[in-house]
Amino acid sequence: MESERLRKEIIETSRGRKAVCDMIPEGASRILEVGCGWGGILLRLQRDKGCTELFGVDMDAAAVKGIGPFIDRVELRDIERGEIFSAEYKGFFKYIILHDVVEHLFDPWLTMTRIREFLADDGLLIVATPNLHYWRIQHEIMSGRFPYGPGVWHTGHLRWYTPVSLLNVLSIGGFEVREYNLEIPANVDMKVLHKLNPVREVQCPPVELQAQYSDKPVFTLSYPENIRSYYPAFFASKLIAVCGRGYLFWKPQAATYNCPLVEQLTKAVGNAYDVFNPPPMRPIQPGLFPS
Repeated sequence: MESERLRKEIIETSRGRKAVCDMIPEGASRILEVGCGWGGILLRLQRDKGCTELFGVDMDAAAVKGIGPFIDRVELRDIERGEIFSAEYKGFFKYIILHDVVEHLFDPWLTMTRIREFLADDGLLIVATPNLHYWRIQHEIMSGRFPYGPGVWHTGHLRWYTPVSLLNVLSIGGFEVREYNLEIPANVDMKVLHKLNPVREVQCPPVELQAQYSDKPVFTLSYPENIRSYYPAFFASKLIAVCGRGYLFWKPQAATYNCPLVEQLTKAVGNAYDVFNPPPMRPIQPGLFPS
């Protein structure tokens, strides 16, 4: 009875991350969450979608102990200082979830290649991470602040990604991005993202939200060309990429502090996207799970 109370408490106190849960189909199996914490995602998938064969890994001993009785296997590991998971599971998982993980990685280029080893040939990797181009982050930077603290400003965030730079890291990691989502907060009217006129200026806060943030000064970014296709990215608090196994074109090695190597790998990816020619991106607004 006590264990069921704990399971319900874990699920009900994890109302976010709905977008990632929505991407896992009913009855899916062989799911690994890297950085599972107390297991809010895995336990919700188990309860609400009938998902089975659930696995997790985290470096928080209390969280690992807490979720342990409810899923098939959970391991206490620092994935950048040891193996990602038990070697017997290489190539096993149909879904690997990294929600709010890649921004914490010291060496994302190498670590993603090691995570790739555990994905089945027909499996999918789902990566969610804060978007550096989100207008609220840009507004703080333009105000001269970088306010380390909770949430997006977490003191453990070592890496920051734009829609274009995340593609580079995932490609270097040996993944093929098949779907790119922009997670839009609930206070945004999605209709404003479908502008027809050219956009050469972006205001922070965006003009469409200034009535909600009348206490904030307005900063303006000017672009020499039309960025209408990229404009929704400024409203996205998170980037969510759905990836399959791609071609690993380099021999993995430590990349942090090896700037020439990272530069060489980035050039090899051949990513020609930028704000004027963005990758295909789908705005989504999943909101929260009902309480």
